[in-house]
Amino acid sequence: MRDINLSTGTIVVLGAPGSGKTVVARALSERLGCGYLSVGALALNKGYIVERDLKRDSYIIDEDRVREEIRKILEEIPCLVVETISPYAIPRERVSLVVVVRCRPSLLLGRLRERGYGPRKMRENIEYEAIDGPLFDAMRIASEERIVEVDGCEGSLEDEINLVLSGRSSRRFNWTQDFLSILEEISRMD
Repeated sequence: MRDINLSTGTIVVLGAPGSGKTVVARALSERLGCGYLSVGALALNKGYIVERDLKRDSYIIDEDRVREEIRKILEEIPCLVVETISPYAIPRERVSLVVVVRCRPSLLLGRLRERGYGPRKMRENIEYEAIDGPLFDAMRIASEERIVEVDGCEGSLEDEINLVLSGRSSRRFNWTQDFLSILEEISRMD
């Protein structure tokens, strides 16, 4: 059972692209009356982009500048829900809770196709989800009792938000069988 004050500090919401983290982060922000921030949008709006990774079709952000910007924002407001794919730009000392939004790889595949992701980017993100990459990233900035995993694809948004706010231990996801069921399709993406 967690005993964490969510009215101050940073609640980090992370997960693979397409996992549902934006929906979860915005819902948490609204329920708690906290500010909301997308690390990707902040980096683009402030020009905190180091380079464009053409192979991955993504931006490399200046994590130090983003981290400092988040610190400045937290001086102005006591509570902030931060949505990100990667937690490395988050000031660890201010993290109250990390919400890891998970999505079954077969469903994630469909979502990434709908977004028009290229084969390499789809494969990389599906594998990241299948090997618990989001959970391992969360463990780099928070202890286990400060991490909650939620279902961003099949769970009811209300139920998932209530799980986060309840202080109960989160469930663990195992996507091995689902990932194996689409492995042949993924291997043809190269």
